[in-house]
Amino acid sequence: MNISKKIAKKIAVPFMVMSLLAVPSMTFAAEDFSGLTEAQIYELGNTFVDKHDYNKAIEAYNRILENNSGWAVVYTKRAKANFLLGNRDEATKDMETAMSLDSSLPDIYCVKGNMLYLDNDFAGAEAQLNKALELKPDYVEALTLRGKLYSDMNRLTDAIADLSQALTIAPSAVTYVNRAIVFEKVPDISSANIDYNKAIDLDATYAPAYINRGMISYYQRKFKAALGDFELAIKYDPNNANAYTNRGSVYLIEEDYESAKNDFDKAIEIDPAAAMAYNGRGLVNQKTGRYSDALHDFDKCIELAPKYEYGYQNRALLLREIGVPEKALPDLDKLIGMYPKDGYAYSAKGCIYLELEQYEKALTEFTKAVELDNTKADYIFNKAVAESYLKKNKEAVEDFTATLKLNDQYVDAYLYRGIVYADMGMKTEAGRDFDKVLLLDPENERAKKEVKKLK
Repeated sequence: MNISKKIAKKIAVPFMVMSLLAVPSMTFAAEDFSGLTEAQIYELGNTFVDKHDYNKAIEAYNRILENNSGWAVVYTKRAKANFLLGNRDEATKDMETAMSLDSSLPDIYCVKGNMLYLDNDFAGAEAQLNKALELKPDYVEALTLRGKLYSDMNRLTDAIADLSQALTIAPSAVTYVNRAIVFEKVPDISSANIDYNKAIDLDATYAPAYINRGMISYYQRKFKAALGDFELAIKYDPNNANAYTNRGSVYLIEEDYESAKNDFDKAIEIDPAAAMAYNGRGLVNQKTGRYSDALHDFDKCIELAPKYEYGYQNRALLLREIGVPEKALPDLDKLIGMYPKDGYAYSAKGCIYLELEQYEKALTEFTKAVELDNTKADYIFNKAVAESYLKKNKEAVEDFTATLKLNDQYVDAYLYRGIVYADMGMKTEAGRDFDKVLLLDPENERAKKEVKKLK
């Protein structure tokens, strides 16, 4: 049966989604404590925490506690910084000291909730944040953090309620972005866009709002708008690796491979752990024939993000393209382990077995894909191809016909059904299918050859 075995489709590269941010950053610029009041040093320490410079934050809190060892809230803040540095014993001691000084301090419970949240103890985190909000109902940081917690628990209505209350008390660009991300999960894209716009109205330099709004435009295939937002993000935050990764993805779609590679290179320069940038650069290298470099990039992507399915998909497709399809099978097995109810990897494995002329194995994989999702024309079409190689002509005709019920413009389904009909001696039916192919694709050389064979 002379039917093509190259029937898998490639998957577009998605972006890395922004994380929810718990609290807005503050804007102190001092780097030492000379001439500062304790209150200013405290705010400076909080700023260092927001910037993830926890050692400097601890230095600031230590400076306060040298002269004021009874300031309970400073112990809670130092506990948070120590916890984020991995100094759990010191964090625990600080929380115990804060509790002994003032057990009614809402900050204690907010920080405890944050620590438990980072430990993935969602129930414990919720209990502590609830306590913080009982003591201080308008505690914006606790509301924002609980909103993030609820979002991660997929309690989206509760998340929106908390973030909305925080916005009522203290509107900020960060919180609008946080709520927009939840709206995207609902999904309520219109409300998400409104919130990104409000974030930009409040702070026209806030890069995450442009990045996330640009992602919405990208997925809506509004590439010009997406590109504009990513360029603004880069303008206001030139060291944001995600902004370069996302702009590179737009250039990749537009087949501007040089610009795409430059952006992915820049993202990796800024953040050597930017797995999505390696994935994107791998696709550029694959498109431009630099297969060894592409394989290295996909390997690095998977090393950095072992749960990122597109790294495995793209590496499997590359291995197939460069003529070693059997080496792609472990990647597809990995995908099946991660997503056992997704038909993609089963179908892709079937395509590899077709190329290896292991038709029974191919049919088994295609059958599984169709069992998982019988709404995808490609899966049913692939199954029909395997059946045709096994001379299961009746089943192949049925599946090509089922493919056409889902997509009546599927040229190859008409073509290959016609080939099967011809193999069964059903020349009238075969001729009708080849005529349909030439109606949809007048330059189809294969159909022209098959018509000649019928005469």
